This record gives sequence, C-alpha cells and structure tokens, in this order.
Amino acid sequence: MTIKVSIAEAKSDFAKLLKYAREEPVIITRRGNPDAVQRLRRLKAHLSMVQLSRELEQTGVTVTELYEDSRRELEGRPW
Repeated sequence: MTIKVSIAEAKSDFAKLLKYAREEPVIITRRGNPDAVQRLRRLKAHLSMVQLSRELEQTGVTVTELYEDSRRELEGRPW
C-alpha cells in the first residue's frame, strides 16, 4: 500500500513518515499531485550508480573492460 501525504504533513511528521517509508512507498504531494517521487527515484538511481562504481573500483575492473565485455556478450547472443 502506498502512502500519500501533502508537503505540510510530511514536514510536520517527518520522523513518522521515515518509519513508514522503510516499509512502504511514500508519495509526497503538492496540491494533490506527486512532487517528490521523481526526484527521489533519480536520487536512488544515482546512489545505486555510485555504489556500483565503488564496488567496481574495489575489484579493479575498469569501465572500458566492463563496456567491452558487455558488448561481446550482447553481440554473441542469438537474437
């Protein structure tokens, strides 16, 4: 179940809202329309990419190697 709250509600009960967000999606609305959802999705995607970058850095795999291996794998697939 998705929880929808206005910006005013989110401001006044932010701690409570964070607890809900750990369990279920929370949509913050402005005048009834989703406001923060898209920004939060972009932030989540960015943080995932940063985490992946750090993991690759630790393994010693370069971006070029990753790209070339991916291309070889895709080109070898029988579409």
